[in-house]
Amino acid sequence: MASNSRTKRKRKEKFQKTLIGLCTGLILFLVALSAAITLGEEHGFPMPDWNEIQSWFGFEPIVPTLPQEAEGASTKIHFIDVGQGDSVLIENDGSFGLIDAGVPEAGHAIVQYLQQTGVEKLDFVLMTHPHADHIGGMKAVLEAFPVDKMILPDFEKAPMATSKVFLELLDTIDRLRIPAETAQEGAEYPLGGGTMRVISTGVKTDNLNDISIVTMFETPDLRFLASGDAERAVEKSILESGVPIRADLFKAGHHGSSTSNTKAFVQAVQPRAVVISCGKDNSYGHPNAAALESFDSVLAQVYRTDQSGTVIAYVDAESNMQIAVSK
Repeated sequence: MASNSRTKRKRKEKFQKTLIGLCTGLILFLVALSAAITLGEEHGFPMPDWNEIQSWFGFEPIVPTLPQEAEGASTKIHFIDVGQGDSVLIENDGSFGLIDAGVPEAGHAIVQYLQQTGVEKLDFVLMTHPHADHIGGMKAVLEAFPVDKMILPDFEKAPMATSKVFLELLDTIDRLRIPAETAQEGAEYPLGGGTMRVISTGVKTDNLNDISIVTMFETPDLRFLASGDAERAVEKSILESGVPIRADLFKAGHHGSSTSNTKAFVQAVQPRAVVISCGKDNSYGHPNAAALESFDSVLAQVYRTDQSGTVIAYVDAESNMQIAVSK
């Protein structure tokens, strides 16, 4: 018994010494790093940012490192990498609006991303439609930031969603007393010096994808079209309405699915760049070859979050759209 007790005590002492050594090493490293950054700032040496420090330890950066010219850009569209889901942060003149919030597991990461981007308040949060891969992280966002307005799809156009994620989100909106309204076609929402306009609120359907809110965000230098998971029926109704949808930037419909992104619709949009938000090796086969062919037909540059991580489109000093990625 005494021998076992001595062995356990020695192991405990060894573990404590190892732990103390690791903690001491980490503290010394942080002190040295802090001193290096201070000296670098005093002498004007280029210093690493947080993303670069993360990369030293093998972590993907949360926010892409933007070129110097982008730091002062008034307009940025952030396609946040949330895996197999959607979340788009619109930034203009220091104001922010959010379209969708990914899967439930992405809630903390989205909140962290918004914090590191400088978000203190959201002018609006828009739910394109009530599927979990678009609203899963929304509860976490609403609890983390003040929100001026919640924009909801027209639930009368489809059977009411009953998922736990959706019902908990409605409870959160009510509990936090966030002003909410149903999107109306033609409605406009100012954001900084830009405006987000509702192009479509979908069609009467049994398919929740087809009540997706379709929006155009517009500034003097950029037009950005987002269509949630809207499928062919919605794209057809938009084309028949004659509403202008030409845009510089397009978030691929339904994660690049073949049920969306018809050639006729994409050719009406004529995007210079398309961003597909989808998960790596996803089981849905997104993006589909037919969608990629549609984008190729208009010579659009295609960016995929499964390959490039988070994608940021921004307007440079010459009023040109540029793209930065985290991978």
